[in-house]
Amino acid sequence: MRWWGLAVVVACSEPNAPATVDASSADAAIDSMPVLVDPMWPDDTALPAEFDFPPYLTMFAADFVVVSWRTMTATSGVVRFGTTEALGDEIATTAAANLHHISLTNLEPATAYYYEVAIAGTAAARKGVFVTPGRTQWRFLASGEYHAPSESSGVAAFADEIRNFRPHVIIESGDMVDDGNDLTHWRSYLRTSAPWISNVLLLPAHSNHVNGSGGNSMLRDYFVLPNNERWYSTRYGQVEVLTIDSHTDGNSDVMKTEVPWIATAAAAAHDGTDDPTFLIAAWHHPACSSYYSSRASSRSWVQTNLVGTLKANGGVDLILAAHDKYYERSTITGGIAHVITNIGNISPSSPGANHPDCTVEATLLTTRSTGLFTVDGNSIAAKIVDETGAELDAFTLQK
Repeated sequence: MRWWGLAVVVACSEPNAPATVDASSADAAIDSMPVLVDPMWPDDTALPAEFDFPPYLTMFAADFVVVSWRTMTATSGVVRFGTTEALGDEIATTAAANLHHISLTNLEPATAYYYEVAIAGTAAARKGVFVTPGRTQWRFLASGEYHAPSESSGVAAFADEIRNFRPHVIIESGDMVDDGNDLTHWRSYLRTSAPWISNVLLLPAHSNHVNGSGGNSMLRDYFVLPNNERWYSTRYGQVEVLTIDSHTDGNSDVMKTEVPWIATAAAAAHDGTDDPTFLIAAWHHPACSSYYSSRASSRSWVQTNLVGTLKANGGVDLILAAHDKYYERSTITGGIAHVITNIGNISPSSPGANHPDCTVEATLLTTRSTGLFTVDGNSIAAKIVDETGAELDAFTLQK
């Protein structure tokens, strides 16, 4: 089944109301999105040989961003940063090492920051930019099934589209690498992402290929994340993102600890105190999928324990998933938008055994896909594209 250029509006008349679908005004909503004034990204230049991983960013809190990088040999280094290209402030590493994390704290809200990572004793440096939460207009990218290094060449073809879109945040729905226990796979993920990774705040999720007892240790080492680094909440402007570990193999704490945490976090997002306009949940295993009939029991578990918990505690507007290696958008009973993307891997399995609470809206089986989301006040306009920039699907969430 092929859907090309389909556009719908998912409209929510009240902040916590279930969504309804109105196809009449989606194109106008997407076309009318304003051009945002942002810092231009640095040029896409070759990564200096002294860097093993290019600089990359995670957001520990609204005013707290961590700059990370890895070098080929144990070195020290410095992060220079500021609100103009002149920079002005700097923080140095305290000891020689390969892996470095520098915390930038007490940052101003809704502010563009410029930074540069320099390696001590060399001429090697790498520039980047990021924007702190607080703007009502901003952009994020949804990525799933990256699968470095086996699919890195396919992902690399998205570089121009990502750089043209300039997302402020990237939400990863898992399987960033083929094997989360292999350093070379993380190297491929970060080097392939070098054209964009130094300019976005990254929200990664654990998954079956990036798993371990208590979560994957390399993911936890390489990315500085809130809470226990497996399930955590990120508030960016009017959107709250719950990043969730949906992988239960060897992780009994998913049921015992994470599901109650989801209930508490969802309830807090609907308690009337500084509630986000939109609540997004991101995890790996889909709640809806019309392919991979062998995974029906997994979908049932996700619907019962993850979706059900969110519904019981105020609801969720959008779920971003991956795992099944094709593009599909569905509506879950109650009006929840559910999206599977596959920026890297394309290999849908046999059809059938979708969950009965899922209504399929769009399916594409033959190309890679990623989601470009523009947030503007009380709306989110989504455009799903392939590596050439061709529009595969479009929809709008409206509150």
